Amino acid sequence: MADLAMKKTTRATRAKGAQSSPEALLDALHSLMIERRGLDVAIADISERSGLNTGLVRYYFKSKNGMLVALLDRIVNLPIRNLRALIDAPITPWEKLKRHLSGLINTHYRYPYMNELVAYLINGTDEEIAKHVYTSSVEPLLIAQRAIIQQGVESGEFRDVDPTFSYFTLTGACDYMFTASYVHRLGLHASEVSDEMRQRYTEHVLNFVRAGLQTDVAG
Repeated sequence: MADLAMKKTTRATRAKGAQSSPEALLDALHSLMIERRGLDVAIADISERSGLNTGLVRYYFKSKNGMLVALLDRIVNLPIRNLRALIDAPITPWEKLKRHLSGLINTHYRYPYMNELVAYLINGTDEEIAKHVYTSSVEPLLIAQRAIIQQGVESGEFRDVDPTFSYFTLTGACDYMFTASYVHRLGLHASEVSDEMRQRYTEHVLNFVRAGLQTDVAG
């Protein structure tokens, strides 16, 4: 009986420890920003949603801005690693760009606050945070898109386009659909973007980009 009681106590302690993890706080922040369609979430709200003490925010993240950076890092870490690997993948430049844009749209669909989050952390916080966010979240997209487009130009598959302008065109096409919630409410009479709408929009963006980027030779 004593052994059984000890095992139950150990399991309960482990469960409590898991609930005290920074991941639980980040999950709470994510869900609240989804619900409120923006970054206006107080630490007290995060504490209430997660069931954890507000002091743990400072313990794990130092500040709310530190927590926002941690959330963004969690979102982009895997996609950025995949994107870097995609540059040298043994597939055509168009297939690389197609996979990249599809993934970027999926990311903004899952995290519709991401564009606002990046803009706030770069423009509304200190220089150290701004540099971190740029080098971890923005610069990798610039580098990868520039490399893939250059590969397409050299192979004759893509037109010779300005890679910087292309970055704004491509990323803007991928995120605005999910950040402009007021358009959905007032213009489309929809409370949110459905998965079916995401799939249709992905196909639309890919067709649009392909028509403007591919050469006549590429077909």
